[in-house]
Amino acid sequence: MRLKTLRESLQPTITTLSDCADYWSEMNMRGKSGHNHYVKVVKLIEEIKMYILENERKQDEELRLSSRSDGGLHRRMDDGMEDSGVERFG
Repeated sequence: MRLKTLRESLQPTITTLSDCADYWSEMNMRGKSGHNHYVKVVKLIEEIKMYILENERKQDEELRLSSRSDGGLHRRMDDGMEDSGVERFG
């Protein structure tokens, strides 16, 4: 069984909340109360999307670091300058 990503697992929730936002927007347009519900639902959707993006960015950074043999921790800043003919000052 393949594990779902956070995005895949929350997509049904986002879809349902989007339907709710559409409903409350329509109710508001018809002059019935619903503006507060609409605003809250839209904010929830945005919070969920931001959470997913932050999680994906964090996972992406972890993958990039783990794909390097030493994580780039032992690379000196002047490694490429030794044979370049550029003198180091300081």
